[in-house]
Amino acid sequence: PSNALVLSEISSEADNQPSLPLFMFSKDHRFGAISIQTDFGAIPVIQELNDELSLFDDDAWTDDFDEGMDDNAVIQKIEYQSDEPGLYIPFMKAITAITEQPKMLEHFNFYPIGNSAMISLAMDTLIQAAFLLVGMVAIINLLLWSLFRSASAVVLPQLAIGLSILFVIGSLSWLNLASTTLIALTVMLIIAVGVADCVHVMSSYLFFRRDGKDHDEALSKAYGKTGVPILLTTITTMAGMSSLAVTGMPMFVQFGFSSAAGVFFAFLYTIYLLPVLLNYWHPMQIKKTQVISASRKTGVRSIVSLLKSKMLSFLCFFVNPLAKLSKRMGLNWLLGAEWLQPLLNRIPAFVERFRYSIAIIFVSVFIICLYGATQVKIDSNLVELYSDDVPIGQAYEIVDEHMMGTGNMEIVVDTAISDGIMDPDVLNAMNRLQNTIEENYSEFIIRTNSLADLVIDTHAIMQDSEDYRNIPDSQIAVSQLLYLFNSSNPEERRALVSDDYSKSHISVQLKNAGSNEYKEFFKDIQRDINKEFNGLIDRYPNIKVQITGSFALMMRLADDISNNQFKSLAIAAVVISLLLMITLGSFQAGVMSIIPNLIPASLAFGLMGLLGVPLDTDTLMIAPLIIGIAVDDTIHFISHYRMSLAQNHNMKLALVETIKEVGQAVTFTTLILGCGFLMLTFSDYLGLAKIGTFGSLAIFVALLCDLLFFPALIMIFKPKFGQKDVEDNLNFIEATK
Repeated sequence: PSNALVLSEISSEADNQPSLPLFMFSKDHRFGAISIQTDFGAIPVIQELNDELSLFDDDAWTDDFDEGMDDNAVIQKIEYQSDEPGLYIPFMKAITAITEQPKMLEHFNFYPIGNSAMISLAMDTLIQAAFLLVGMVAIINLLLWSLFRSASAVVLPQLAIGLSILFVIGSLSWLNLASTTLIALTVMLIIAVGVADCVHVMSSYLFFRRDGKDHDEALSKAYGKTGVPILLTTITTMAGMSSLAVTGMPMFVQFGFSSAAGVFFAFLYTIYLLPVLLNYWHPMQIKKTQVISASRKTGVRSIVSLLKSKMLSFLCFFVNPLAKLSKRMGLNWLLGAEWLQPLLNRIPAFVERFRYSIAIIFVSVFIICLYGATQVKIDSNLVELYSDDVPIGQAYEIVDEHMMGTGNMEIVVDTAISDGIMDPDVLNAMNRLQNTIEENYSEFIIRTNSLADLVIDTHAIMQDSEDYRNIPDSQIAVSQLLYLFNSSNPEERRALVSDDYSKSHISVQLKNAGSNEYKEFFKDIQRDINKEFNGLIDRYPNIKVQITGSFALMMRLADDISNNQFKSLAIAAVVISLLLMITLGSFQAGVMSIIPNLIPASLAFGLMGLLGVPLDTDTLMIAPLIIGIAVDDTIHFISHYRMSLAQNHNMKLALVETIKEVGQAVTFTTLILGCGFLMLTFSDYLGLAKIGTFGSLAIFVALLCDLLFFPALIMIFKPKFGQKDVEDNLNFIEATK
């Protein structure tokens, strides 16, 4: 209507309808709602008829209506087409195509919420994550080239990553297991472990080549130094990831075991395939012109040589412009790692001079982080997982503030007796519960609705008096009111109560909040439910009143997942610590390796607690990645030190060799993986961004633990790891004078 008076009358009438305000429009009439109900998951699957049966078979019909029942007849449950997430994406695109038309945007702002909007957003997030992973791999490749200046150093780790990922995804397909969103984290772990294993081998190989050893001797010595540590890191990382299976939740069980399988396959590649490939393609600094000229001079046209030259040409096409740019900026010394060995040579004297200060600083940081970790709040909030630039946050805020709220739950009342819901005592209990929770939990609940409200409204209308706005005392009167309602609107009646009137529900409209807040809310609601309905147990011994609904289930599930993951990570830390003691063959070595391993993980969680960053299901995934990388570097450091100590029986020489050889490898892996993980900080999905931020921070801290803290512990406690006649003179300061 165009008449303002008519519109005002309609508006006033709509405001007086209990079911319309907040559901269909805001109280100030600024916002309205369009509710779309799809048939996804509600379309029955048409069963094919048996060939022997036909609807047109005359012999199948009979005029004998007295014929008995067929005792062998089977009543089949109706099957419905699956409610797959893929159905919502084209649906949301169709809606967006309408709402983003210029004529629409000229007059309205649209704020889509619900499953379709969230699934579409999740798909956009996965696409962005895929691009970030590509960027992460690109940065890793660039750093591999810069640090090793060799095409094989770039290609061979990528083979380890690619084959391991292919193995995991292929195994999941063979086992008929669907990939979950956690597959991205499995890929990250495989990238971290695969690159670390290959870098340790190639770094050690280059160290010996530059020391004057030929190819065969350098390769043999490299595997002699790194083979056992790689095996130990594989065992500990697999044990840590497998411990996630204790959650009992299929998604995390699959994530734990698939990640462990990927780590194991990366180990097989590094031990069995990498040395064969290194035999054909040495990671030495060979310029493109040298390869081409050598090829022309010797006339070699083998497939391997051709592939090497083509691969090198391809890499040079991308890398040469960056190399020229870095040369003009004077960064060649940085990207070429020319500064690394001189820096590593100074570390022993520096650590000796400040060994107690270094130990005190690291232990203090560890204690502070442990305190911060105790302050971590486990909380999952769907909207807060995205940055402020993502429109979904604004949509949820507007709907929570002006409309009916973005969440809902159902309190199902099942009396287990026909016509039990018609009992005025049951309806009064439902009404009292609604009033109680609306009054006590107004920060969460916007409004409630149930069959009791309908009975109260209908009673007042039929009596034409507000004095009768209550539930009748007689069950007969209640049944008459419900009979009238069922006659006028049977579909709405079925939405409120079952056909036999034994079961009904209270719909509760909720605001969005974190799982930690709703955890206590659900406990309080359950206590109120018990208080109101316990008095009916004598008359309805099988009565059940339960909280249900997708929102309530999601909040409980998120909190349970987080708590179970936290427990599994504690188990992982204990298992890894025990394995370190066993595999290193020394209680002393195991104890000394535990704290350097725990500091990076405790730093991430400690900072979250101190900065008030909630710990959700995504940030909990940081720990396996951190522990895996930190354990790798620490085991390499300790194993190399023990082997060198057993060979030389000289603590000073063993420490110097370890810092020079392993220090180079752990620095390379830290730069490569740390910078790679920094790419994830650009994600709009804050769960992934936090993994990038805290993960890269922990990776760099793990390097400091290996190069500073662990040598300081050796200089203070002088562990001999079961070796006898060890020279324990660790005076580096005089040697540098």
